[in-house]
Amino acid sequence: MGNIETWFPCSIYYENNLFSSKQNQNWGEHCLHLEKTLESGGEHWQGNTFTSLEKYDLRTDSLFLPLITEISKHVHNFAREMGSNGEYTCQSSWFNINRKGTFQEYHTHSCSIFSCIYYVQTPQGSGGVIFKDPKEPDMLPVKDIPVRNGLSYQTTKYGAEQGKLLIFRSYLEHFVEPGINEEPRISIALNFV
Repeated sequence: MGNIETWFPCSIYYENNLFSSKQNQNWGEHCLHLEKTLESGGEHWQGNTFTSLEKYDLRTDSLFLPLITEISKHVHNFAREMGSNGEYTCQSSWFNINRKGTFQEYHTHSCSIFSCIYYVQTPQGSGGVIFKDPKEPDMLPVKDIPVRNGLSYQTTKYGAEQGKLLIFRSYLEHFVEPGINEEPRISIALNFV
C-alpha cells in the first residue's frame, strides 16, 4: 500500500473548564438580565436564537474582561501552533441564548480570522455545534463509504459543555443544533482579527 499524507487540515482548538462554575453562573445571570433590556440582534436568523449581536458588544462590559483576556491568550496559542507570530485582537463579542427548539443555521463569521464559542450555561439537552468540511459540497464525492474516517468525514460535532472553549478559523461553516433543554443554553461568541 502507498503512503498517505494529510495536507490542508481543518483544525479546531478546545479547552475544557476554562472558568469556575460560579464565574459562569455570574456571566449567565448577567446575560439573562441583559436579555430583558435588549432587542435581539441578527435579524436574519431563522432559528429564533436570542443574540446580542450588533446590539450589545461584550467588549464594552467590564464583567466580561477576564473572559476576553483569557480567550485572547488561547487564540494566540492556537495561532502559534499554526506558525503565526502575529498579534490578534478581539473585534467583537456577543452572547447567544438558546431555548428549547431554537437553533442557528449553518453560517460563517466573515471579516475575521479566528472565531470562538465559550459555553457559559449548558443545561441537559442543550444543542451542540456541528462543523462542516469546507470542501463541501464536493463536486464528485468519493463513492460507497459505509463508515467514514478521518479522511472522509463531512461534519464533526462538539457537545455543549459549561466552561468549554472552541476556537476555529472563521471561514468554517457551523450549525447550532436545536436543543431539548428546559433551561436557557448560554454561549458567548468572539471574533478575532
